[in-house]
Formats: sequence, C-alpha cells, structure tokens
Amino acid sequence: MAHGRKNPVEDVFALTVRLPWWAGVVVALLSWAVLYGLLRTPPPLSFAGDDEVLPVLRSLATGLQYLLPGVLLSAAALSAWLRYKHYKNYVDVAGERGHVALEMLTWCEFENLVGEFFRRKGFSVEQRGDRDPDGGVDVVASIGTDRYLVQCKHWRMQRVGVKVVREICGVAATEGAAGVFVVTSGTFTDEARRFVEENRIDIELIAGDQLRRMIQGLETAAR
Repeated sequence: MAHGRKNPVEDVFALTVRLPWWAGVVVALLSWAVLYGLLRTPPPLSFAGDDEVLPVLRSLATGLQYLLPGVLLSAAALSAWLRYKHYKNYVDVAGERGHVALEMLTWCEFENLVGEFFRRKGFSVEQRGDRDPDGGVDVVASIGTDRYLVQCKHWRMQRVGVKVVREICGVAATEGAAGVFVVTSGTFTDEARRFVEENRIDIELIAGDQLRRMIQGLETAAR
C-alpha cells in the first residue's frame, strides 16, 4: 500500500511522538531558545548590507520561533496520551474483564499491547507495524543476540490459518531470525498448529486467551 509523501512538519511531529513526552518538551524548549537567540544575535558581516536576504531569513526564523516549539509540544502531548492509553490497555487486559478489554482494542492498540508484553518479559522491542502495515512483521523482539519476529493478528471472528504462519517463517529464514511468534486476539486453525509441530523453526503461537493469561501472570509476579 502506497503512502503519501509527508512534509517536514509532519516528519518532525511523527518523530517526536515516538520520543518520551518529557523529551519532546525538552526539545521544544531548546528549539525556542535557539531560535530566540538567533533572532537577537547581530547578523554576520556577510549579511549586514544585504537588504533582501536578511529580512526574509529573520521573518522565517520569527515564524519558526513559535511554530516549531508548538509542533513539538503538540507531539509531546500526544506522546504522553498514547503512553497513558497503552498503559491503561495493558492494565485492563490484565484485569478480571481482560477478555472484553482485549476485544475492544483497535489493531494498532493490539500491536502496542503485544510490544509492551514483550518489553515486560525482558525483550528489547522494535515496532515495525506502523511503518508498513503489509510487511508481515509487526514487532522485532530481541534478547541477547537473538532476534524474534512477531506477527500480530487482531482477528475477533476469523481464525489464523497456516498461510500466515508459513509466510512469517519465510521472512524469519530470510532475515536470519532465531524464531517467530504469531500472536492473535482470536484462535488458530488446527492446520496452523500442525505446521508448527512439523517445522524446525522455533515457532510459538499465542492465542488471545493465552496472551491474556500470560499478561495476568506477569502482573501478578510484578506485584
């Protein structure tokens, strides 16, 4: 699926959202301080007598002095909200009505839940799903020198079949991954489970009920 080209402001916003919220606030303050300082610094001698270029540069810097920090602060606020939402989703799934909370997640929230689950199990997590939703790998979970590819399927009604498992195994072989996890909010077909038993690649299938119990177990152990 083709993605439209982003302008620089959208790129800065998207990059800042990925940072912790406090880092976005710090960058916003630094950007304002730098631009404020530049506007009040005497121009270099090379620009002192230029009546055309210097006003344009000052006008641009004046606009950016408020625009750039505003964009960064908005991204920091969104980052804080998303992290709170991810935390709340995780806690809700770990609660008594976890099966209901799991079904209510969007596909993006489900991927974030799975990423958080692997983080709390001690993995270093890289999430790929938002970069290319059709790429087959949503999360890369690493521990030590081993990398595991994770496919997330937030399917409420449809069972995950062998085709999905076979495809991510092919990607794992190409990338030299130690193994794969396929995680779904639903269930797997019998054919998919037989494929796992007959395959030499390290494959783990995690269905919705099992994922919920594992999250609850982690929360209980943490307490």
